[in-house]
Amino acid sequence: MKQRLVIDCHELWDKVAGQRDGLRAVQRWLRLNGIEPRDVPLDSEMVIEDSAFGMVIRYTAYLYDDEGRKYVDPDAPEFAASEDRTAVLRVAPEPQWLTATGGEM
Repeated sequence: MKQRLVIDCHELWDKVAGQRDGLRAVQRWLRLNGIEPRDVPLDSEMVIEDSAFGMVIRYTAYLYDDEGRKYVDPDAPEFAASEDRTAVLRVAPEPQWLTATGGEM
């Protein structure tokens, strides 16, 4: 069985928002893994799983126009434009940030 971990971003926000430096710890973790915190939608999940390249983080990221602003997805006007991305896991998340673990891919 391949390892698979899930972080629900909204639940994570609820867990760390009231903690001293909780949000900074999450932002630091994202940056250490090559992810810009502002790119990750609050209503999304990050999935950490084994791949041919080792452990990776699969996540959704907002897209920005040439002026650095989010824009509407032309195919789904009720949502901001986004894309699925993958980052190599360099630093493991705090265990309490995880929503679910296990499962096969």
